[in-house]
Amino acid sequence: MTTDMAASRDLLVFGNDLSRPRMAVESEKIKRQFPQFGFYATGGTVTSVEGQLKTADGNSYYTKIIVPSAYPYEIPTIFLPYTTFLSGCPHRYTNGSICVMKPEQWSSTYSLAFMVAKAAIWVNKYDCWRRKGYWPGKEQNH
Repeated sequence: MTTDMAASRDLLVFGNDLSRPRMAVESEKIKRQFPQFGFYATGGTVTSVEGQLKTADGNSYYTKIIVPSAYPYEIPTIFLPYTTFLSGCPHRYTNGSICVMKPEQWSSTYSLAFMVAKAAIWVNKYDCWRRKGYWPGKEQNH
């Protein structure tokens, strides 16, 4: 997938955000941009952000973003756990997660809301691929 999406300031962590606890900032960004998503924690540590994404085609995809222990210095992993993908579905890793950007493109200024936005783009492109047989937009090799 392409990562040339102009990231809205609301999807980045910078400036005054840096003087506050990271997960408090992340929570505000998710609530503001994607109120249908919630945080899940184990032992007081956020482990995932989960919720429904609806596409232009009217399909709904339950989306689970796994927050790594090294977050924000490591890219989160995105799964669509209740989706049965068509054979040959592009832009997926062998572990079943979806590819929204290369790990080396990740920046600690990106937020979990940024990843939800990237997942929303991915599911819309997936619907197009299912309907038309091609993946729309620019692509990167894996």
